[in-house]
Amino acid sequence: MQYAAAIRYLYSLGNEVLTAKLGLHNISALLGFLGDPQKQFESVLIAGTNGKGSVAAFIESALRSCGLKTGLYTSPHLVRIEERIRVRGGLIPAKDFARLTQRVKDAVATLYDPRSQSSAPDRLDRHPTYFEMVTAIAFCYFAECCVDVAVLEVGLGGRLDATNVVDPRVAMITNVDYDHQKYLGSRLEEIAMEKAGIIKPRSDAKAAPLSVVCASEHPVLRKIVEARCKATGARCFYILDEAIIQAEPDALGRFRLKVSFPSAAALEFRIPLPGEHQVRNALAAIRALVLLQGEGFPVDARAIKEGIEATRWPGRLELVDGDPPILLDGAHNAAGAESLKTYCERFLGSKRLVLIFGAMRDKDIALMAGKLFPLATEIVLTAAESERSAEPAWIAEQLPEFCRWYHVTRNPEEALEVSRTLAPPGSIILAAGSLFLVGDLHRALKLPAAA
Repeated sequence: MQYAAAIRYLYSLGNEVLTAKLGLHNISALLGFLGDPQKQFESVLIAGTNGKGSVAAFIESALRSCGLKTGLYTSPHLVRIEERIRVRGGLIPAKDFARLTQRVKDAVATLYDPRSQSSAPDRLDRHPTYFEMVTAIAFCYFAECCVDVAVLEVGLGGRLDATNVVDPRVAMITNVDYDHQKYLGSRLEEIAMEKAGIIKPRSDAKAAPLSVVCASEHPVLRKIVEARCKATGARCFYILDEAIIQAEPDALGRFRLKVSFPSAAALEFRIPLPGEHQVRNALAAIRALVLLQGEGFPVDARAIKEGIEATRWPGRLELVDGDPPILLDGAHNAAGAESLKTYCERFLGSKRLVLIFGAMRDKDIALMAGKLFPLATEIVLTAAESERSAEPAWIAEQLPEFCRWYHVTRNPEEALEVSRTLAPPGSIILAAGSLFLVGDLHRALKLPAAA
């Protein structure tokens, strides 16, 4: 299979959110047929509403600095699908991606008969989704490359997400907030239960119990995590209860952090990703790394410092130099918009902002916009190149109180040109509302998406 054909085939399966079918039967059967590649490497599994990708990037970078051969699996991608699957920081080569797509597709052809209603453990009862297929490709690639440890970002929820077939050494929940209610439930308790579903007994009863890192103070999540840990024998660590920290930001909101955890040496380093929320993400990553050190991984303070400081994670408060400069942020739900608002008010309060905004129609756009629109002197509404995108004119209709600042555009590239004409000297263009929007702007600006 050629690369272009592989991409067409995967995209023909439909959008990974719109076609989401949660459950572990199919991914387990598919991976079993492929030789259970997920059992051939150690893993760290990360769930949460926000911050998963940043935490995963921090952990992978530090483990790579330790000399380990690392895998990293994240979603969504900004520009190229290969961004989701990395070994030692490098994207999976296109030829390997195409080859493994063919291998997984052939496995599906053997295991799935659309005319059959079989629910046998070793058969598929439906065609795997886009996300299940890419997850299987990633696990096969990690096994082929003989990675020492893979850092995995949960796609949706946790309990029934395709990534939750691994037997992780460390599981983490970054936070819990409202997102994807159609699949995870309308109440915060329901969403928290889904995310806490990654907490489970180890597959080997003689192995050390699962270590769970919780980065949230939310009482609903903490109660559920504690109950889940008690039921499964896992050990839970709350970073905000344990950490002793000193944090000072520079002018752009990149924090210098001094932190110590129980039974671990103090660390001092600069967090390269801007925003106060990255302090908590870095703390979560460090706690996971210290736990891995306690389980025999060759982690040391020098490697943690070097790895954290070397982390690159495009599209998250990413500042692009220019006149005017452009700030790209993938805030795509209310919690992400709140973090972005906090950053702008604290570090960009003296700047005039021209906002490029586009969002997916299944998001709470009014809540996101209510946090971000008051920050801007001009608002350029657009639509990312995704079938889930809300129409710009529809967004404008939902929030008529901001109509005097609206400029409606057809696509992100046009929105970029319009915003440049609107931006006065000394201002900043801010683009937010969707990682798909940020990816389209990455493409228009010809920015590297790789770490």
